[in-house]
Amino acid sequence: MKDRGFDDLWTDDADDLDRARPERARHVGCPLVFLADVCRLTEGRTALVVALLVYRRVHVCRSQTVTLPIEELRKLGIDRRRRREGLIKLQAAGLIRIKKASAGRSAKVRLTWRPR
Repeated sequence: MKDRGFDDLWTDDADDLDRARPERARHVGCPLVFLADVCRLTEGRTALVVALLVYRRVHVCRSQTVTLPIEELRKLGIDRRRRREGLIKLQAAGLIRIKKASAGRSAKVRLTWRPR
């Protein structure tokens, strides 16, 4: 298989890549359909980054309800205020539910997204 550029991955003949590695097909740290839903239902980089971290934490922690440690988000340039904005956008889109926590504690986030 020849080397492909990034833009080539999104063309119709990118299906060749799926056949070459079916176990990794259409997965970019999350299912491609999850990424597409987040992009379609929200706006902005913060919501996308927060969504990816929620998805990751759900699978790492093996629980639908997780917290989002601010340390992980800070590494990506997202502070507490922007985390909150991202979570609110994701909840408004119906992708997550936020359960408020007591002062000084991280809110619990439940992933409600389901593949179509």
